Amino acid sequence: YAYTYRINEKSDVYSFGVVLMELVTGKRPIEPEFGDGKDLVHWVSSRITTKESVMGLVDPRIPEALREDVVKVLRVAVLCTARLPNLRPTMRVVVQMLEEIGDPEPRVFLYPIKSKRKDDNEEEDEENPKSQKPKSSP
Repeated sequence: YAYTYRINEKSDVYSFGVVLMELVTGKRPIEPEFGDGKDLVHWVSSRITTKESVMGLVDPRIPEALREDVVKVLRVAVLCTARLPNLRPTMRVVVQMLEEIGDPEPRVFLYPIKSKRKDDNEEEDEENPKSQKPKSSP
């Protein structure tokens, strides 16, 4: 964004990834400890080498019981902040990945998502509903 001044979904995904990194690490996007011209994304990326180093990135205020899931959130954040925009997931995929974290029964996401219609219990595609039955006139 800084170079092209174009905002699109991929730049939104990047920004969301930065927010996730802030939440996981407890750090601001720019801090003196990162070094001159370095930011949180660079700092995190340069420290992901081993499982222990990744665990060291997690904010110490986060309870131990949640750390494994928080590391999964950090993985999503890293995907969101990929250097090349076309390598970043869509926001829909990001939401799905986050929903799966901590879910005892991982789901398979198929597009489009199916749901039950209340009126006649037929399955319906939320993005492309079946045509409704014509109502009889009185």
